[in-house]
Parts: sequence; C-alpha cells; structure tokens
Amino acid sequence: MSPSARPARVIVAVAGALILGYALVWSHVSHSDVGRSDFTAFYVGGTLLREGHGAQLYNEALQQPLHTALIAPDTEGNLPFVNSPLAAALVAPATIFDLHLAYRIWGVLELGLLILAVVIAVRSAPWPETVPRVWKLAAGLAALGSMGTLTVLAQAQWTPVVALGLALAYRDWRRGNDARGAAVLVMTAGIAKPHLALGLLAFMLGWRNRRVILGALGGALAFGVASLLLVGPSGIAGFIGIAASSTTRWDLRHMLSVVGLAGTYLGNGAGARIAAAVASVGACAVAYWLGSRVRRDRRRLDVALAGATVLSLLAAPHAYPHDLVLLAPALAWSVALAFRRADVLQPSARRGRLLAVVFGLWTLINVAALVDFSDGAAFPPGQLTALTLIAAAVVAWVASGTVRDGEAAVGSLAHGLRRQRFAAHF
Repeated sequence: MSPSARPARVIVAVAGALILGYALVWSHVSHSDVGRSDFTAFYVGGTLLREGHGAQLYNEALQQPLHTALIAPDTEGNLPFVNSPLAAALVAPATIFDLHLAYRIWGVLELGLLILAVVIAVRSAPWPETVPRVWKLAAGLAALGSMGTLTVLAQAQWTPVVALGLALAYRDWRRGNDARGAAVLVMTAGIAKPHLALGLLAFMLGWRNRRVILGALGGALAFGVASLLLVGPSGIAGFIGIAASSTTRWDLRHMLSVVGLAGTYLGNGAGARIAAAVASVGACAVAYWLGSRVRRDRRRLDVALAGATVLSLLAAPHAYPHDLVLLAPALAWSVALAFRRADVLQPSARRGRLLAVVFGLWTLINVAALVDFSDGAAFPPGQLTALTLIAAAVVAWVASGTVRDGEAAVGSLAHGLRRQRFAAHF
C-alpha cells in the first residue's frame, strides 16, 4: 500500500516556510552583527595565511590588531582563529573581498554544501519503491529547516563541511566503499571541526572493519601532511595549543553537548570540566558499542550511524546550535529507514508510529535549541537541547539492537518513543 502524501505536503510547507524565513533573517543581518559573527575569526585566519604568516597563524598577538581593524569602529575583543590550517587555506580566497561581501559569499557556500549533503543522504537512503517522491522532498526540507541552518547562516559557520563528509561516508558505506567513506569523513572533519567527530571516530573503531580503519588513517595522514606543508611544525604546535585551550574560554552551559549539562548544574569550574570529560567519554563508549553492532550485522548501519552522529554531537567539547546541521543527513536517511521498517510488517498500522518517532525527536531537538538560544540555556532545567539529544541517542540505541526481527524493531522504536516523551516532559 502506497503511503499517503498529505502529511508529506504539510511537512514540505512548514519546512519551506522556515527556510524562507531563515533566508530573510540572514539577508537583514546588520554590519555590526557581521562584525561580531564567527566569520570574522575565519577571515582573520585566511588573511594571515594569504599574507604568508602560516607559522604564526595561531599567534593571538598577531591576530588581535587585524581583528580590531577588521571590525572597527566596534571594540569587541578578539575572536581567535582556532580552525585547522586547511580551513584557513579554504577561506583565504574570500579574503580578497571586504568582510561583509566575504561573509555573504561564505554563507551561500556553506548553505550550498549543506543542501548537497542532504541531497546525497536522501538519494543514498533505503527508500521503499512504494514511497511517493514528495516524502523524499519532505525529508530533505525538514533536514534543512532546523535551528542549525539559521545559525549557520548567521555565523557563516563551518559545520556543513562535516555534514557533507558524513553524507559522503554514508553513501560510500552503503555501497561497500568502506575505506573511501572513512577517509572522506576524517578529512572533512579535520578541515572544519575535528571535535565534532569524536563519537564518529569511536563508532569506526567499534566497527573494527579493517578497510574503515585504514581509510581513516589514510585520511588523517593526508590531512596532517597538508597541514604541515601549509604552516610548518610551529604552526601545527600553535594549532594544537589554541584548540586545547579553546573550551576554557566560554560559558559551558551555552553548549548543547553533555558539556552544557555539566555547566548547567556545576558551573564553569574544574568539577564541571571533569564531569563533562567523563560524560563525553561515556558518549564515545556508546558510539563504539554501536559500531560493534554494525560489525555483527551490517544491516544495522543506517540506524547505528544515526545514533553515533547524535552521540558525536553529545561528546563534543565545544558545540553550539549551528552544529545541529551535523544531524541533517542522519534525519534524511532516518525517514527512509522508518518507511523501510514499516514495510516489513503492517505499513498502514506501523508507519505513522515510526515517522512520529523520527519527526517528533527532530522537532523536540530544534524547539529545545530555539529555547536555549533565546534565553542562554537559563530556562529550568537549563540546557534542554542536550536532554533531547540523549533521548534521540536512546531511541537509536534501542532500535539498532533489533534490526534482524521486524516485530521487535517496531516494538523497540515504540519503547524509544515512550522514553522520548518522558524526556520531553522532564
């Protein structure tokens, strides 16, 4: 039985309206807000590399006057460049333009990469033949209609690069190109935000697939050699130093990972950082376990990788609302997975429940992110987004253990939905 297209059309309308609204908000970003966006740090890094200061790329004494002149007459303090040398190389061509034009160009490029990532995920997902094409459009637009897309545009942020790497890895792994998928994921994460890939690296280790491990090592080697050629040993040392200290600069409760939960309840002291580190290791351990489930049965790849992506975001020592776009490809293929699982049993009776799990969790995550963004994660009980991400990880964990048995899979997802409702109520 072909599923109804009416709910899909509603999702398309709502998500399309959100995306249009995001574009309108972005088009009206003021000059002062551009000067206070994260892109100013990228612009400084690209400028320093273009002018031949690779070895001193992470020297804040060198960054400070350039940043001050860039945002004048505003007197905001320096926002340090903490991305990789390859990131500076990629953004360097945009620095031939003034800051405001470069900001617009970079925002469009990042949005384009995010759209490409979602399209790849939708096209690579396991859709049953009976699913109307409008559901694929609904999955893609819903993935793009997240709170993360708005903040990516506002900050001209890098996370779509990692999302693209994830989508390419998913496509390659579904086709059996294990080494290439791992290499692409490691390289894109290294370029943009390696800290967002901790859980995904744990997932690959847990998979214990020799080709995946070799591909990841090859990607890391290529990234390291390219970085060394760009900035030399002193630049690499500077990158490691500034990246290690970057998590101590900001209010922890504003982060949407387990770090944010630690900051909510324990403040910014050493106790909070220790608790956050322990929780991050725990999230990586669960991601490792999900990888081991794929090793035992490759049919678990889709749901286990979605869970590992959520856990990777939870484990990140530094994560903000724009980083939610990392989940966009996973949302797209999870909608397809809900249809495929429903086809195993009674489509008309089970499909709605499975789709409610996927879209319900996605909605909760984004509403929580909006609340946290609006009030600085002060609304009781503090950081809400992390709680919804934990609920999503629980659902993925339960579902990944029951892929072999269709009835058990549906029952497990229903159990996960009950857990999700409890977390939302809490």
